[in-house]
Amino acid sequence: MQRYFRFNWFQIWMILFFISTAVLAIEKKQGVYEQTLESIPLAFDVVIQRLDTSFSQNGFKVLATIENGVPEGCPYRATVLAVYLPEYGKQLLAMNVRTAPYALIDRIIIFEDERGVHVAFVNPLNTLRTILMDDHQPMALAEQHRQRLRNVILNGVNAGTPTQHQYGQFRKKGYIGRTMGVMAGGPFDEKIETIITANNSLDLILQKLQQAFQQNNGEWRLRSRYVLHLPENGIAIIGVSSPAVEERSYRIVGAGSDRSRKNFRCPGIAHAGAYPMEIVLRKANGKVSVEVVDIMYRMKMYFEDAGKWAFAKNMTMPGSIQSEIEAVVKQVLQ
Repeated sequence: MQRYFRFNWFQIWMILFFISTAVLAIEKKQGVYEQTLESIPLAFDVVIQRLDTSFSQNGFKVLATIENGVPEGCPYRATVLAVYLPEYGKQLLAMNVRTAPYALIDRIIIFEDERGVHVAFVNPLNTLRTILMDDHQPMALAEQHRQRLRNVILNGVNAGTPTQHQYGQFRKKGYIGRTMGVMAGGPFDEKIETIITANNSLDLILQKLQQAFQQNNGEWRLRSRYVLHLPENGIAIIGVSSPAVEERSYRIVGAGSDRSRKNFRCPGIAHAGAYPMEIVLRKANGKVSVEVVDIMYRMKMYFEDAGKWAFAKNMTMPGSIQSEIEAVVKQVLQ
């Protein structure tokens, strides 16, 4: 009888060991982006249409199809499909209503290079634990969602070569430290900055900001690319970007961590899932706060594999983008 119980406790220990090993394998060393299909033998616009249909048929709201700016002389295209799954959004908001709005929208990347047309997405296994500030709790949900995204893409396109190739910055944990001890690090919630708090209704502020960004003539000419309105949660999200921001970013990052792309004409467009940037409107106590994540920190989330020197040489870019966002918001609401 003693041998029997010792054997079963050993079995239990081994099962727990292998489960924990599998969990750690998921949690460690995840790239910001994951490619799902490569060398798709279809026209670029056909791939976009198939993905749009597939996500719509699988419960996602397709918020926008965004043609990205590419570096001068680049003969290839990059497009982002911004999608939202309500069921998944509710789960994230239940975990952390303060930070979750910055993770609600999935960005699917369709891009070209010398090898053809490819599809990738922003990897929730990398970004979710940063945004929700927990290295462990969100991982099962993140893995489930990652597999869901892959299945919708694979079944929808139904062409090309499947892959699980990851690229972008590889991280072992959610916490992002400072670069060279000074640049853009810390817990995600400490990087959320309130631009202004206004007394108008959420709907009215949302409408005014949409119009303002469509007429914006600042340095970067940021535009509203999508809107996600969740009145039941008192939250609205405006995604902003511009061809100027995109093409400059892709020139800076280049191939990033994916050295197999270093000799390509414009390898940086594979990072297109970094945009749009989120402006969050949040209603509380009868007022509406307009928030944005510190842009330098956000750049680091999605472009850290550009390297320390690239960040040092372009330190003024994030600040100028943030200044433009703040100027448009304050012009409308102050």
